[in-house]
Amino acid sequence: MNNSKKMLLYGAAGYTGKIIAARAKELNLDFEIAGREADKIMALAAELNVRYHVFTVDNREAWQLALGDKKVLINAAGPFQHTAKQAIDACLLAGVHYLDISAELETYQLAESLDNEAKDAGIQLISGAGLFVSYDALIVHLAKQVSQPISLKAGFRHFGGFSRGSVLSSQNIADLGSLVRKDGKLIQSDNLDSKLFAFGSEDVECMPTPLGGIILSYKSTGIPNIEEYFSLKLPATQLPDLTQANLPDGPTEAERAAGRNGISAEVTGKDGKVVKAYIDAPSGYNLTPLSVVAVANRIMNDDYKTGYQSPGSAYGESIIGDIPDIHLHSIQS
Repeated sequence: MNNSKKMLLYGAAGYTGKIIAARAKELNLDFEIAGREADKIMALAAELNVRYHVFTVDNREAWQLALGDKKVLINAAGPFQHTAKQAIDACLLAGVHYLDISAELETYQLAESLDNEAKDAGIQLISGAGLFVSYDALIVHLAKQVSQPISLKAGFRHFGGFSRGSVLSSQNIADLGSLVRKDGKLIQSDNLDSKLFAFGSEDVECMPTPLGGIILSYKSTGIPNIEEYFSLKLPATQLPDLTQANLPDGPTEAERAAGRNGISAEVTGKDGKVVKAYIDAPSGYNLTPLSVVAVANRIMNDDYKTGYQSPGSAYGESIIGDIPDIHLHSIQS
């Protein structure tokens, strides 16, 4: 067993990386930061009073030096199609647990394909340990309330706009089309309509969009039929032109605090019983750092399962209690 209590945060100088670093500092975790831009990493390290490493994601020797005394890596450097494989390979070699905050299904499938390698290395491998931690926990919570869950429909209401990194990653989601899980298999379904989901007193129309559940929640629950939907609520500021290269880094702290994320889901059992619930959570770029640091903290306290895991398969619904300002509410059918 790796007895280290140290964490490495790669991509720390990015928009979300900085917020993750601030959360880790707030909790007094023992961590170091890394990234490829020396001036930004050095400035952040001085601000946080932590050690730093400067290297590109393809530098295998630098990875091994940086991971040498670490227990867990948080990869916050997206788009993850360009960083996940290199970072996971480094963790497999070093015997270091791997987390990322990806919303890219390709990286979930990459992690899924490396289950045996992760078990052999004695590490836990979770891609999607950001927004989808509480999402997945909600699905696990509902799945336990029916005898044989066969269907999941989930709606995600995102508040807070987008960071530059998320815009770059979003094309990967758009390219997937209307991907769903049917009878256990991932397929294209072009006949889905929008669907209303209840978020407390508000019903919100969400559009068919493949999200994390078709892979992560399938891992957690085995529910064979999964459809996902998405709705975007923006802060009061105008959405920038997403085609422009000069996008702002991301929403300001005030903009992030001005609204909430919502996750609403319904699970149907084989006997036709339907259970519904929703989560009221901080806005996206606050929720992601709170979530991934909560998972990393579990790992540093030796709470993990080896191999490919989803947040729900590793921690069930209990991880919700580790994330501040999250509220779970049942919905009466």
